[in-house]
Parts: sequence; structure tokens; C-alpha cells
Amino acid sequence: MNPALETLMLAFAADGLPVPERALFLGAEPHPELAGWPQVTGWQPFKPKADAWDQAGLARTATPQGTWPLVMVLPGKSRDETLHWFALGHDLLEPGGTLLVAMPNTAGAARFEKELSQAAGEVLSIQKHKCRAFRAVKSPTWNRDLLDAWRSLGERRKIPETRFTTEAGIFSADHIDPGSLMLAAHLPASLRGKAADLGAGWGYLTDALLKRCPKITSVDLYEADARALACAERNLAEHQRGIGAKDDPLSLESPACMVADETPIRFHWHDVTKGLPEKYDTIIMNPPFHSGQATDVDLGRAFLRTAAASLNRGGKLLLVANRQLPYDAELTVLGLSWRKVAEDPVYKLLFAEARG
Repeated sequence: MNPALETLMLAFAADGLPVPERALFLGAEPHPELAGWPQVTGWQPFKPKADAWDQAGLARTATPQGTWPLVMVLPGKSRDETLHWFALGHDLLEPGGTLLVAMPNTAGAARFEKELSQAAGEVLSIQKHKCRAFRAVKSPTWNRDLLDAWRSLGERRKIPETRFTTEAGIFSADHIDPGSLMLAAHLPASLRGKAADLGAGWGYLTDALLKRCPKITSVDLYEADARALACAERNLAEHQRGIGAKDDPLSLESPACMVADETPIRFHWHDVTKGLPEKYDTIIMNPPFHSGQATDVDLGRAFLRTAAASLNRGGKLLLVANRQLPYDAELTVLGLSWRKVAEDPVYKLLFAEARG
């Protein structure tokens, strides 16, 4: 169980905050006690956590809207995202409603509590499980200028000196990831066939693949963060013909979009660790290796297992990873023939092939 979630729930069990008739949960994660609440609706852009929320039988919304007597928030790691969610939570509250936030101490909980107090005035807090839960009541005295500044942090942004659009809270929101840059520079023009980009983020590697590899016949992007996927659709719009971005950035799938050479692009809100529904001739990826605040080598290994199971005979897997991660051995265990194509002080490129 997430310690921050446990601390959040203590605000009700131990700190006297009443359970409301209705509540909205931003960054929603299930807790057994929520099953007994009259109504709680969650918003969660990260697919594995959205699936866990759904499996708990709780209501989920694709877009947070309406007004609520209680808005609970479990923010991510990004400062801009956290402050934007504070403003969003405020806007979704009824007058006199309560904004309740929980965060690990290592994520700067004390600092963010202070920031909320600068906007809201009085803030009450409790500490447990090396986390902090803090809350404030919506009133007309909240600092409007500060709220406006926080709202702006959630707006789509351009990476400087590029055409790429990103959003606070997604991976590599302010720059092109150096590992992805390295892989893009080494993509062979000879790559062909049906392709997939696993953990596609906001679409940089797919963009490079389409520009460098004319024999690619289709690309499927698989990404767990729905916000990143919506940015990818926008960033790949120059490859599209006649079909614009979807109206709903949190919908599960998009229809195929046609690039100038008739190559279909499909966007999937998907947990790659659960496997893929199709097989591919080419798979590219910059696999994640963090779960929350911690390094999780098993997450990257799960991506490799999915990729290996999803390659056609003779299919190619091209990936970039931090040098210290033990993916070389994992490729051998998976029965792929592989070679290290390049490395620098931080990253390595591993190209593998499914044996015939």
C-alpha cells in the first residue's frame, strides 16, 4: 500500500475529518476503506493505477469536472504538476469544501504544505509513515494571483528550440531525453514492417522512426500516461493526413491516423507489462526504470519480456538504457541475439533480434 495513501486516510480515521457524501480523488489509488464511502470518484491518468482503481469497483472519470465537498490529491513527482493540481483541486471544490493532499516527506511534503498555506492561509496537517497529509478549506480569501500562476503550470508547453509539446508531470516534460536522442541518432534506415514504440511518452522516438525509416508500414504507440499519449498525438500531427487529434485526451484508444506515405499510426493507453495484443517486426523503446520515487529494475525487465514475446520471427528490438541496468543478461535469458551498438558514460544502446 502506498504510504502517502495510508497517511491520507488517517485524516479520516484519526484526525476527525468527516467522510463526505461525495468526494473527488485526483491521482486516485484504491484503499479498502473507500469501499464504504457513499460516493468517491477517481481521476487517474496512469494506466496501471487506473486499472487498480477500476478493479476495486470504484467510479472513475476521464476528465475531472463539477464541484465537490472534498477533493483529495495524491500528486506525482513534478513540482509544476503538484501546484497545478492544487489549483485544479481548488477549482473543483464547493465553497467551504476541503482540499486534502498527501505526499511523502522525500517528495517535499513540508515545502508543498507551506506553498499551499501561502495560497489558502490556515492549513492543518498530520504526519505518519514518513509522509504528510495536509488540508485547507476553500474560502474567498485564497490568493487569486497565486492560484492563477499555479493553473498556468498545467498548460501545454513547448520544449525550447523544438516543435514538441509536453505537459507538466509527464516524463521528460522540459527536454528531449538524452537516451532517446542517442537511440534516435542510431536508428537504421533499413528498419521495416509493422512497428511498436513501447513506453512511447510524448512521441519523440516514433517521430524519429517515421522520419528515418521509410520502410516502416505502421506504428503503434503504447503509453501508460494518458497525458503523454495526448501530447504524442499532437506531436505526430505533422505526419497525419486528414485526421486531427482526438477530442478526449484520456480515452483508451484512438483510430488509425494516416501519415503522408499512408503509414497508419495508432495510439494505445496501455500497461506494457501486461503484454501486447499484436506482434511486430520492429520494436523501439526507452523503457522506464522508476516506480514512484524508487528505481525498479523489474519494470524494465517486464518491458523486455513483453517485447520479446511480441516480435515476429527475425523481428528487431532496439532499446536504450542506463549503462548500469542489467538488460544485457535479460536479453540472453529471453533467447534473443543481441549486440551493444553504442554507449557513453550514461547510456547504452542494445539491438536485439528474434531468432528464426
